[in-house]
Amino acid sequence: MKKKSLLGFLMILPLLLSSCTLIKKDTAVDAATEIIRLGERTVNKGTIVSSVNQQMYQMAQLYSQFGYSYDVTDPEVIADAQNTVINAYKRDLALRAKAEELGLDRLTEEEEAQARADAEEDFQSNIDQIRKAEYADSTLGEEELKAEITEHMEKEHGYTMEIALNNARDVIVEGKVKDSVIKDVTVSDEEVEAEYNTRVETAKSNYEDDASSWCSAFNNGTSTLYYTPAGVRYAKQILIKFKDEDQAAMTAASGKVTAAQAILDAEDSTEEQKTQAEADKAAAQAELDAAKAAAFANIDADADAVLADLAGGADWDKLMAEKSQDPGMASGRKTAETGYAVCENMTSFDSAFVNGLFSLEKIGDVSGKIASDLYGYYIIQYTGDAVEGPVALDSVKEDLHSTLLTARQNTVYDDTVSGWVEAADFKLDLNALKN
Repeated sequence: MKKKSLLGFLMILPLLLSSCTLIKKDTAVDAATEIIRLGERTVNKGTIVSSVNQQMYQMAQLYSQFGYSYDVTDPEVIADAQNTVINAYKRDLALRAKAEELGLDRLTEEEEAQARADAEEDFQSNIDQIRKAEYADSTLGEEELKAEITEHMEKEHGYTMEIALNNARDVIVEGKVKDSVIKDVTVSDEEVEAEYNTRVETAKSNYEDDASSWCSAFNNGTSTLYYTPAGVRYAKQILIKFKDEDQAAMTAASGKVTAAQAILDAEDSTEEQKTQAEADKAAAQAELDAAKAAAFANIDADADAVLADLAGGADWDKLMAEKSQDPGMASGRKTAETGYAVCENMTSFDSAFVNGLFSLEKIGDVSGKIASDLYGYYIIQYTGDAVEGPVALDSVKEDLHSTLLTARQNTVYDDTVSGWVEAADFKLDLNALKN
Protein backbone atom coordinates (compact mmCIF):
# COMPACT_ATOMS: atom_id res chain seq x y z
CA MET A 1 0.00 0.00 0.00
CA LYS A 2 1.31 3.45 -0.91
CA LYS A 3 2.08 5.87 1.87
CA LYS A 4 -0.43 8.69 2.30
CA SER A 5 0.24 12.06 3.90
CA LEU A 6 -2.30 13.06 6.54
CA LEU A 7 -3.61 15.82 4.33
CA GLY A 8 -3.85 13.39 1.44
CA PHE A 9 -5.79 11.02 3.69
CA LEU A 10 -8.24 13.73 4.59
CA MET A 11 -8.74 14.53 0.93
CA ILE A 12 -9.26 10.93 -0.16
CA LEU A 13 -12.90 10.45 -0.94
CA PRO A 14 -15.15 8.37 1.21
CA LEU A 15 -18.86 8.83 0.59
CA LEU A 16 -19.82 12.13 2.20
CA LEU A 17 -23.09 11.90 4.09
CA SER A 18 -25.33 14.91 3.79
CA SER A 19 -26.07 14.62 7.51
CA CYS A 20 -22.39 15.31 8.22
CA THR A 21 -22.53 18.88 6.92
CA LEU A 22 -20.96 21.22 9.44
CA ILE A 23 -22.73 24.37 8.28
CA LYS A 24 -25.42 25.17 5.78
CA LYS A 25 -24.33 25.97 2.26
CA ASP A 26 -22.80 29.45 2.16
CA THR A 27 -22.16 31.88 -0.64
CA ALA A 28 -18.98 31.66 -2.70
CA VAL A 29 -17.69 34.70 -0.85
CA ASP A 30 -18.10 33.03 2.53
CA ALA A 31 -16.51 29.80 1.27
CA ALA A 32 -13.53 31.81 0.07
CA THR A 33 -12.92 33.30 3.52
CA GLU A 34 -9.27 32.84 4.42
CA ILE A 35 -8.81 30.65 7.50
CA ILE A 36 -5.09 29.81 7.39
CA ARG A 37 -2.26 31.69 5.71
CA LEU A 38 1.46 30.98 5.58
CA GLY A 39 3.31 33.31 3.27
CA GLU A 40 1.46 33.30 -0.02
CA ARG A 41 -0.32 30.01 0.61
CA THR A 42 -3.81 29.96 2.06
CA VAL A 43 -6.58 27.54 3.01
CA ASN A 44 -10.12 28.85 2.78
CA LYS A 45 -13.27 28.14 4.73
CA GLY A 46 -14.87 25.98 2.06
CA THR A 47 -11.86 23.69 1.99
CA ILE A 48 -11.77 23.43 5.79
CA VAL A 49 -15.49 22.69 6.02
CA SER A 50 -15.31 20.02 3.34
CA SER A 51 -12.36 18.33 5.02
CA VAL A 52 -14.05 18.48 8.44
CA ASN A 53 -17.11 16.80 6.97
CA GLN A 54 -14.97 14.09 5.46
CA GLN A 55 -13.06 13.64 8.71
CA MET A 56 -16.28 13.21 10.68
CA TYR A 57 -17.69 10.82 8.10
CA GLN A 58 -14.60 8.64 8.30
CA MET A 59 -14.79 8.60 12.10
CA ALA A 60 -18.51 7.77 11.99
CA GLN A 61 -17.77 4.86 9.65
CA LEU A 62 -14.97 3.63 11.91
CA TYR A 63 -17.11 3.84 15.04
CA SER A 64 -20.01 2.04 13.37
CA GLN A 65 -17.77 -0.91 12.52
CA PHE A 66 -17.37 -1.52 16.24
CA GLY A 67 -20.98 -0.80 17.15
CA TYR A 68 -20.40 2.68 18.58
CA SER A 69 -22.14 5.94 17.73
CA TYR A 70 -20.38 9.09 16.60
CA ASP A 71 -22.60 12.18 16.86
CA VAL A 72 -21.58 14.56 14.08
CA THR A 73 -23.81 17.27 15.60
CA ASP A 74 -22.00 17.25 18.96
CA PRO A 75 -20.07 20.54 19.35
CA GLU A 76 -17.13 18.69 20.93
CA VAL A 77 -17.01 16.22 18.04
CA ILE A 78 -17.07 19.07 15.55
CA ALA A 79 -14.35 20.93 17.46
CA ASP A 80 -12.14 17.84 17.54
CA ALA A 81 -12.58 17.31 13.81
CA GLN A 82 -11.79 20.97 13.16
CA ASN A 83 -8.61 20.74 15.23
CA THR A 84 -7.52 17.61 13.38
CA VAL A 85 -8.12 19.21 9.99
CA ILE A 86 -6.55 22.56 10.87
CA ASN A 87 -3.46 20.88 12.30
CA ALA A 88 -3.18 18.78 9.16
CA TYR A 89 -3.34 21.85 6.93
CA LYS A 90 -0.84 23.70 9.08
CA ARG A 91 1.52 20.77 8.83
CA ASP A 92 0.99 20.61 5.09
CA LEU A 93 1.66 24.32 4.60
CA ALA A 94 4.80 24.17 6.74
CA LEU A 95 6.01 21.17 4.75
CA ARG A 96 5.35 22.89 1.44
CA ALA A 97 7.27 25.95 2.58
CA LYS A 98 10.20 23.87 3.77
CA ALA A 99 10.21 21.78 0.58
CA GLU A 100 10.40 24.98 -1.46
CA GLU A 101 13.17 26.33 0.77
CA LEU A 102 15.18 23.13 0.32
CA GLY A 103 14.54 23.00 -3.41
CA LEU A 104 12.69 19.71 -3.11
CA ASP A 105 9.29 20.84 -4.34
CA ARG A 106 10.04 20.24 -8.02
CA LEU A 107 9.53 16.74 -9.42
CA THR A 108 11.70 15.04 -11.98
CA GLU A 109 10.08 13.51 -15.05
CA GLU A 110 10.32 10.10 -13.43
CA GLU A 111 8.74 11.36 -10.20
CA GLU A 112 5.97 13.09 -12.13
CA ALA A 113 5.25 9.86 -13.99
CA GLN A 114 5.09 8.01 -10.67
CA ALA A 115 2.74 10.63 -9.25
CA ARG A 116 0.41 10.25 -12.23
CA ALA A 117 0.42 6.47 -11.92
CA ASP A 118 -0.32 6.68 -8.19
CA ALA A 119 -3.07 9.25 -8.75
CA GLU A 120 -4.76 7.14 -11.40
CA GLU A 121 -4.69 4.12 -9.11
CA ASP A 122 -6.08 6.17 -6.22
CA PHE A 123 -8.77 7.79 -8.36
CA GLN A 124 -9.85 4.43 -9.71
CA SER A 125 -10.02 3.06 -6.18
CA ASN A 126 -12.48 5.80 -5.25
CA ILE A 127 -14.53 5.11 -8.35
CA ASP A 128 -14.69 1.44 -7.36
CA GLN A 129 -15.81 2.35 -3.84
CA ILE A 130 -18.66 4.51 -5.10
CA ARG A 131 -19.65 1.96 -7.72
CA LYS A 132 -19.96 -0.71 -5.05
CA ALA A 133 -21.86 1.54 -2.64
CA GLU A 134 -24.17 3.48 -4.97
CA TYR A 135 -24.10 1.97 -8.46
CA ALA A 136 -24.14 -1.77 -7.81
CA ASP A 137 -27.34 -2.19 -9.84
CA SER A 138 -26.41 0.17 -12.66
CA THR A 139 -27.01 -1.06 -16.22
CA LEU A 140 -24.72 1.54 -17.79
CA GLY A 141 -21.75 0.44 -19.84
CA GLU A 142 -18.28 0.59 -18.31
CA GLU A 143 -17.24 3.91 -19.86
CA GLU A 144 -20.62 5.57 -19.27
CA LEU A 145 -20.65 4.44 -15.66
CA LYS A 146 -17.12 5.67 -15.05
CA ALA A 147 -18.01 9.06 -16.53
CA GLU A 148 -21.12 9.34 -14.38
CA ILE A 149 -19.29 8.43 -11.18
CA THR A 150 -16.47 10.83 -12.03
CA GLU A 151 -19.00 13.64 -12.50
CA HIS A 152 -20.72 12.62 -9.26
CA MET A 153 -17.45 12.79 -7.33
CA GLU A 154 -16.65 16.25 -8.65
CA LYS A 155 -20.16 17.66 -8.19
CA GLU A 156 -21.02 16.13 -4.83
CA HIS A 157 -17.62 15.88 -3.20
CA GLY A 158 -15.31 18.22 -5.05
CA TYR A 159 -12.93 15.37 -5.76
CA THR A 160 -11.23 15.32 -9.13
CA MET A 161 -8.31 13.71 -10.88
CA GLU A 162 -6.44 16.97 -10.42
CA ILE A 163 -6.84 16.71 -6.66
CA ALA A 164 -5.71 13.08 -6.75
CA LEU A 165 -2.65 14.11 -8.76
CA ASN A 166 -1.78 16.94 -6.39
CA ASN A 167 -2.09 14.55 -3.45
CA ALA A 168 0.23 12.07 -5.16
CA ARG A 169 2.75 14.83 -5.84
CA ASP A 170 2.57 15.89 -2.20
CA VAL A 171 3.36 12.35 -1.08
CA ILE A 172 6.46 12.23 -3.27
CA VAL A 173 7.61 15.68 -2.17
CA GLU A 174 7.15 14.77 1.48
CA GLY A 175 9.14 11.60 0.92
CA LYS A 176 12.00 13.69 -0.47
CA VAL A 177 11.81 16.09 2.47
CA LYS A 178 11.82 13.22 4.93
CA ASP A 179 14.82 11.63 3.24
CA SER A 180 16.72 14.90 3.60
CA VAL A 181 15.88 15.12 7.30
CA ILE A 182 16.75 11.55 8.26
CA LYS A 183 19.74 10.95 6.03
CA ASP A 184 22.21 11.18 8.92
CA VAL A 185 20.17 9.27 11.51
CA THR A 186 21.98 6.15 12.71
CA VAL A 187 21.74 3.35 15.24
CA SER A 188 24.86 1.90 16.82
CA ASP A 189 25.72 -1.76 17.36
CA GLU A 190 25.68 -1.07 21.09
CA GLU A 191 22.09 0.17 20.87
CA VAL A 192 21.09 -2.89 18.89
CA GLU A 193 22.68 -5.16 21.48
CA ALA A 194 20.99 -3.29 24.32
CA GLU A 195 17.61 -3.71 22.61
CA TYR A 196 18.37 -7.38 22.06
CA ASN A 197 19.18 -7.87 25.75
CA THR A 198 15.97 -6.12 26.76
CA ARG A 199 13.88 -8.31 24.50
CA VAL A 200 15.60 -11.46 25.69
CA GLU A 201 14.98 -10.59 29.33
CA THR A 202 11.34 -9.76 28.64
CA ALA A 203 10.82 -13.02 26.75
CA LYS A 204 12.59 -15.01 29.45
CA SER A 205 10.33 -13.46 32.07
CA ASN A 206 7.26 -14.28 29.97
CA TYR A 207 8.13 -17.83 28.95
CA GLU A 208 10.62 -19.39 31.35
CA ASP A 209 7.88 -20.68 33.62
CA ASP A 210 5.16 -20.77 30.99
CA ALA A 211 6.26 -22.95 28.10
CA SER A 212 2.65 -23.27 26.92
CA SER A 213 2.57 -19.56 26.08
CA TRP A 214 5.78 -19.90 24.09
CA CYS A 215 4.35 -22.86 22.19
CA SER A 216 1.15 -20.99 21.42
CA ALA A 217 3.13 -17.97 20.19
CA PHE A 218 5.28 -20.20 17.98
CA ASN A 219 2.31 -22.09 16.56
CA ASN A 220 0.46 -18.84 15.88
CA GLY A 221 3.32 -17.61 13.74
CA THR A 222 5.10 -15.11 15.99
CA SER A 223 8.14 -14.27 13.89
CA THR A 224 10.80 -13.86 16.54
CA LEU A 225 10.76 -15.43 20.00
CA TYR A 226 13.76 -14.09 21.89
CA TYR A 227 13.88 -16.78 24.55
CA THR A 228 12.92 -20.45 24.40
CA PRO A 229 12.02 -22.29 27.62
CA ALA A 230 12.98 -25.87 28.41
CA GLY A 231 10.80 -28.86 27.66
CA VAL A 232 9.43 -27.96 24.22
CA ARG A 233 9.11 -30.64 21.57
CA TYR A 234 8.23 -30.37 17.90
CA ALA A 235 5.78 -32.81 16.40
CA LYS A 236 4.14 -33.45 13.06
CA GLN A 237 1.01 -35.47 12.68
CA ILE A 238 -1.11 -37.26 10.16
CA LEU A 239 -4.68 -36.84 11.28
CA ILE A 240 -7.28 -39.31 10.07
CA LYS A 241 -10.55 -37.63 10.92
CA PHE A 242 -13.90 -39.19 11.69
CA LYS A 243 -16.32 -39.33 8.78
CA ASP A 244 -18.76 -36.41 8.82
CA GLU A 245 -21.79 -38.63 9.40
CA ASP A 246 -20.07 -40.40 12.30
CA GLN A 247 -19.04 -37.09 13.85
CA ALA A 248 -22.65 -35.91 13.58
CA ALA A 249 -23.95 -39.06 15.27
CA MET A 250 -21.50 -38.69 18.16
CA THR A 251 -22.34 -35.03 18.56
CA ALA A 252 -26.05 -35.79 18.72
CA ALA A 253 -25.58 -38.54 21.30
CA SER A 254 -23.23 -36.39 23.36
CA GLY A 255 -25.87 -33.67 23.39
CA LYS A 256 -28.38 -36.10 24.83
CA VAL A 257 -25.94 -37.07 27.59
CA THR A 258 -25.38 -33.41 28.43
CA ALA A 259 -29.11 -32.65 28.49
CA ALA A 260 -29.81 -35.54 30.85
CA GLN A 261 -26.95 -34.52 33.13
CA ALA A 262 -28.30 -30.97 33.27
CA ILE A 263 -31.56 -32.31 34.69
CA LEU A 264 -29.67 -34.38 37.24
CA ASP A 265 -27.65 -31.33 38.31
CA ALA A 266 -30.64 -28.96 38.53
CA GLU A 267 -31.68 -28.23 42.11
CA ASP A 268 -35.34 -27.93 41.21
CA SER A 269 -35.57 -31.31 39.43
CA THR A 270 -38.09 -33.68 40.98
CA GLU A 271 -37.21 -37.23 41.90
CA GLU A 272 -39.36 -38.45 39.04
CA GLN A 273 -37.48 -36.21 36.62
CA LYS A 274 -34.14 -37.37 37.97
CA THR A 275 -35.11 -41.02 37.65
CA GLN A 276 -36.10 -40.47 34.03
CA ALA A 277 -32.91 -38.48 33.43
CA GLU A 278 -30.80 -41.33 34.79
CA ALA A 279 -32.41 -43.69 32.32
CA ASP A 280 -32.08 -41.20 29.48
CA LYS A 281 -28.42 -40.62 30.28
CA ALA A 282 -27.65 -44.33 30.33
CA ALA A 283 -29.37 -44.81 26.99
CA ALA A 284 -27.62 -41.79 25.50
CA GLN A 285 -24.24 -42.95 26.78
CA ALA A 286 -24.78 -46.35 25.21
CA GLU A 287 -25.73 -44.58 21.96
CA LEU A 288 -22.58 -42.45 22.19
CA ASP A 289 -20.34 -45.46 22.88
CA ALA A 290 -21.80 -47.30 19.91
CA ALA A 291 -21.45 -44.27 17.65
CA LYS A 292 -17.85 -43.82 18.74
CA ALA A 293 -16.97 -47.45 18.13
CA ALA A 294 -18.51 -47.26 14.67
CA ALA A 295 -16.67 -44.02 13.96
CA PHE A 296 -13.27 -45.51 14.76
CA ALA A 297 -14.10 -48.67 12.84
CA ASN A 298 -14.86 -46.58 9.75
CA ILE A 299 -11.40 -44.99 9.74
CA ASP A 300 -9.32 -47.95 10.90
CA ALA A 301 -8.45 -49.04 7.37
CA ASP A 302 -7.29 -45.53 6.38
CA ALA A 303 -5.06 -45.21 9.45
CA ASP A 304 -3.66 -48.71 8.99
CA ALA A 305 -2.82 -47.92 5.37
CA VAL A 306 -0.81 -44.87 6.46
CA LEU A 307 1.10 -46.93 9.01
CA ALA A 308 1.78 -49.59 6.37
CA ASP A 309 3.14 -46.96 3.98
CA LEU A 310 5.42 -45.57 6.69
CA ALA A 311 6.64 -49.05 7.58
CA GLY A 312 7.41 -49.58 3.90
CA GLY A 313 9.70 -46.54 3.84
CA ALA A 314 7.34 -43.84 2.58
CA ASP A 315 8.56 -40.27 2.98
CA TRP A 316 6.82 -38.76 6.02
CA ASP A 317 6.36 -35.22 4.68
CA LYS A 318 5.06 -36.39 1.34
CA LEU A 319 2.64 -38.81 2.97
CA MET A 320 1.55 -36.17 5.48
CA ALA A 321 0.80 -33.73 2.65
CA GLU A 322 -1.31 -36.37 0.93
CA LYS A 323 -3.11 -37.94 3.88
CA SER A 324 -3.27 -35.62 6.89
CA GLN A 325 -6.59 -33.88 7.41
CA ASP A 326 -5.10 -31.31 9.78
CA PRO A 327 -4.93 -27.83 8.16
CA GLY A 328 -1.92 -27.00 10.32
CA MET A 329 0.05 -29.70 8.53
CA ALA A 330 -0.83 -28.44 5.06
CA SER A 331 2.02 -27.68 2.67
CA GLY A 332 3.28 -24.12 2.99
CA ARG A 333 2.41 -23.75 6.65
CA LYS A 334 5.26 -23.05 9.07
CA THR A 335 4.00 -25.76 11.40
CA ALA A 336 4.10 -28.26 8.52
CA GLU A 337 7.79 -27.55 8.10
CA THR A 338 8.85 -27.59 11.76
CA GLY A 339 6.01 -29.41 13.43
CA TYR A 340 3.85 -28.03 16.22
CA ALA A 341 5.62 -26.75 19.32
CA VAL A 342 4.25 -28.75 22.25
CA CYS A 343 5.00 -28.99 25.96
CA GLU A 344 3.68 -31.36 28.61
CA ASN A 345 0.33 -30.50 30.17
CA MET A 346 -0.43 -28.10 27.32
CA THR A 347 -4.18 -27.51 27.29
CA SER A 348 -4.56 -25.87 23.88
CA PHE A 349 -3.97 -29.26 22.26
CA ASP A 350 -6.02 -32.41 22.69
CA SER A 351 -4.57 -34.31 25.66
CA ALA A 352 -4.49 -37.47 23.53
CA PHE A 353 -2.12 -35.72 21.12
CA VAL A 354 0.10 -34.29 23.87
CA ASN A 355 0.30 -37.56 25.79
CA GLY A 356 0.94 -39.48 22.58
CA LEU A 357 3.85 -37.22 21.66
CA PHE A 358 5.49 -37.39 25.08
CA SER A 359 5.21 -41.16 25.13
CA LEU A 360 7.73 -41.26 22.25
CA GLU A 361 11.29 -41.73 23.43
CA LYS A 362 13.57 -40.19 20.80
CA ILE A 363 13.56 -37.77 17.92
CA GLY A 364 12.34 -39.46 14.74
CA ASP A 365 10.04 -41.89 16.53
CA VAL A 366 6.57 -42.38 15.02
CA SER A 367 3.55 -43.42 17.04
CA GLY A 368 0.94 -45.96 16.16
CA LYS A 369 -2.74 -45.04 15.97
CA ILE A 370 -3.59 -42.69 18.86
CA ALA A 371 -7.31 -42.50 19.40
CA SER A 372 -8.86 -39.09 19.99
CA ASP A 373 -12.49 -38.89 20.97
CA LEU A 374 -12.51 -35.39 19.49
CA TYR A 375 -11.12 -35.95 16.01
CA GLY A 376 -10.21 -39.51 15.09
CA TYR A 377 -6.70 -41.03 14.91
CA TYR A 378 -3.40 -39.22 15.34
CA ILE A 379 -0.22 -40.65 13.89
CA ILE A 380 2.58 -38.56 15.39
CA GLN A 381 6.21 -38.02 14.47
CA TYR A 382 8.54 -36.59 17.14
CA THR A 383 10.58 -34.23 14.97
CA GLY A 384 12.85 -32.39 17.40
CA ASP A 385 13.44 -30.40 20.56
CA ALA A 386 13.43 -26.62 20.81
CA VAL A 387 16.81 -25.34 21.98
CA GLU A 388 16.50 -23.73 25.38
CA GLY A 389 17.87 -20.22 25.78
CA PRO A 390 18.03 -16.88 23.96
CA VAL A 391 17.86 -16.56 20.20
CA ALA A 392 21.28 -15.87 18.67
CA LEU A 393 22.01 -12.16 18.35
CA ASP A 394 23.39 -12.56 14.83
CA SER A 395 20.11 -14.07 13.64
CA VAL A 396 18.08 -11.01 14.67
CA LYS A 397 20.65 -8.23 14.51
CA GLU A 398 19.68 -7.00 11.06
CA ASP A 399 15.96 -6.92 11.84
CA LEU A 400 16.56 -5.18 15.16
CA HIS A 401 18.76 -2.59 13.51
CA SER A 402 16.09 -1.92 10.88
CA THR A 403 13.34 -1.65 13.49
CA LEU A 404 15.30 0.72 15.71
CA LEU A 405 16.46 2.82 12.78
CA THR A 406 12.95 3.20 11.37
CA ALA A 407 11.57 4.17 14.77
CA ARG A 408 14.33 6.74 15.31
CA GLN A 409 13.96 8.14 11.80
CA ASN A 410 10.23 8.57 12.31
CA THR A 411 10.77 10.27 15.66
CA VAL A 412 13.39 12.63 14.28
CA TYR A 413 11.23 13.48 11.30
CA ASP A 414 8.05 14.02 13.33
CA ASP A 415 9.91 16.20 15.84
CA THR A 416 11.51 18.21 13.02
CA VAL A 417 8.20 18.80 11.27
CA SER A 418 6.58 19.76 14.57
CA GLY A 419 9.36 22.30 15.00
CA TRP A 420 8.68 23.73 11.56
CA VAL A 421 4.99 24.05 12.35
CA GLU A 422 5.73 25.67 15.70
CA ALA A 423 8.11 28.18 14.14
CA ALA A 424 5.90 29.02 11.16
CA ASP A 425 4.25 32.43 11.11
CA PHE A 426 0.67 31.34 10.52
CA LYS A 427 -2.15 33.83 10.20
CA LEU A 428 -5.33 32.23 11.50
CA ASP A 429 -8.95 33.30 11.52
CA LEU A 430 -10.64 30.44 13.34
CA ASN A 431 -13.56 32.60 14.42
CA ALA A 432 -14.77 32.59 10.81
CA LEU A 433 -15.57 28.87 11.22
CA LYS A 434 -18.11 29.70 13.94
CA ASN A 435 -20.37 31.63 11.59
